Amino acid sequence: MSNYEDRRECVVSVPRIVNDDVTFYIVVVQVDAVCWEVSRRYSDFAALHEKLIEEGVDRDVLPPKKLLGNKDPAFLMKRRKELESYLQGIFHFLARNLPVPLAEFLDFNKYDINFILRNLASDFYQREADLTSLQLDQVDDGGEGVAGKGEEVPLETSWTPLEMYSVSQRLQHTQPPSDPQSKRYDFTNVMDACCRLEQLKLTGGDQKIGSSNIILNDLTFDFLAFKALTKLRLHQIKLDSGHLTSLGILRSTLTELTVHDSGVLHVHHVLLCDASLTDLNLASKAFVWNSLTLLDLSSNKLEGLDRSIRLAPGLQTLILTNNSINNLDQLTGLPRLRHLSLSNNKISIDQDLHVKLGCVTHIDLSHNKISSLQHFIKLYSLQELNISHNKVKELEEVYTVCKLPCLENLDLSNNKVNQQVDYRLKILEAFGTRSREVKLDGERATKSELDKVSVLMALRVTREKKSPTSLFGNLPNSEQWRN
Repeated sequence: MSNYEDRRECVVSVPRIVNDDVTFYIVVVQVDAVCWEVSRRYSDFAALHEKLIEEGVDRDVLPPKKLLGNKDPAFLMKRRKELESYLQGIFHFLARNLPVPLAEFLDFNKYDINFILRNLASDFYQREADLTSLQLDQVDDGGEGVAGKGEEVPLETSWTPLEMYSVSQRLQHTQPPSDPQSKRYDFTNVMDACCRLEQLKLTGGDQKIGSSNIILNDLTFDFLAFKALTKLRLHQIKLDSGHLTSLGILRSTLTELTVHDSGVLHVHHVLLCDASLTDLNLASKAFVWNSLTLLDLSSNKLEGLDRSIRLAPGLQTLILTNNSINNLDQLTGLPRLRHLSLSNNKISIDQDLHVKLGCVTHIDLSHNKISSLQHFIKLYSLQELNISHNKVKELEEVYTVCKLPCLENLDLSNNKVNQQVDYRLKILEAFGTRSREVKLDGERATKSELDKVSVLMALRVTREKKSPTSLFGNLPNSEQWRN
């Protein structure tokens, strides 16, 4: 990252030309070890020069425009050198206090800490001004706000490590935070916004930023500026202590934490990212995520859970899709867990689940290696079960879960059991009276299916020599269900 104010060396040059239908002069900016390229036409130089005249630059120093012969290679080479000398001259003249037009011409606003923070300050200032104006309008209209009673609707802010690094570095400097020229560009706008920010999404990557040599995931940053964050989403972010520090400071405020496509191998790499495993004491309250209700670690490299998952005892939703998990160990320490998603893993269940998931209401185990549903038989709280794209073959395996009293949605699509004759009718029959309430493979039973299920139920009563009165009011197509 460029830091122009703390620079030791800064060089601007125009080393080459790109000449197609339009001629572009390639400007190279180097601030210490950071460098980037900017493509500019002669008209861009002319527009910049008009703005810089107000800063004291001589009107006649810009090489003049040529109408004829301006595509001649010799002329273009001469003009390149002249523009390089012009740019170096005005940069040296204005270096102490770089004007915004020149900084934007050279793309400092994209790669330099100070100008990135300047833009952030302006954005937050404008957002606050718009909100104040909206609230005043609401008062004039009787006090009713767009959110119902005038409260501010939380918005998710999307950043990259570039902005996080800029804020983190700025906090380490001792210079006064206020911009004496304008409240709009005051760094305190950024600090105030960070302190109040509730939702943040960070997207990293191993690619270079624009035309620079800056790699997003090589930048280090922390969360010290964030005091009220409740929802954090990380995508392609390095979680090691060499790049991200003080995530644990959010333990008391975060309710939702999402980490996608970040190469996470173990849960403790997230929940204990700021702790040393050698000194770890899971019983210590210092490591507990007291407010966390949703944890999403999808699209990583997890092969299972570890005991650190118990540091989030209030979890209600756990999403672990697109990993390589092959077991359901370590889930017994989550008494409030209600939603569990483990689709696209390598799970084949070989033990009863009610001990681990007795209170779970929604389970997604699609795209796994499950062949038997016998181990689901005592999940009496289960309302929704997705076993699509697995290896269930026999109807008898399905009949066991049809007896679960709360089950309302069962998805068995893309299993071999779907190929059984009258598959839907037999499964719906197993649900009995509840067959009209249940969704099977995403669809409710049709009237025709309910009529056939009623016939099958009647035949079964006859076959089992039970009293026909047991059917009164219990058939899915009986009159009482139609009223």
